[in-house]
Amino acid sequence: MRGLIFLFVLSLAFVDVVWACEHCLGTGSANGPTIRALVLSMASLLSAIGFVGVGIGIFFFNIHRRAHQLKPGDMAVNEYGDLVAGAK
Repeated sequence: MRGLIFLFVLSLAFVDVVWACEHCLGTGSANGPTIRALVLSMASLLSAIGFVGVGIGIFFFNIHRRAHQLKPGDMAVNEYGDLVAGAK
């Protein structure tokens, strides 16, 4: 634990070395439109991954909710996949 604290304090002492390179900061040879295109492409890919993940989560949440609604003898599923009450 003391070693980690020492490394953290040492990295704060040499903060210029810890920062990202000039290309990552956008001050190098890369121009503004290139950096902007990179940021927008990463944002679009992350939003697509998030959209798919949320869709999968909603699917499993609905399956879970419907499974708890369907108690033995209380409800049944009709031919359209809807829950109907009072069917035995």
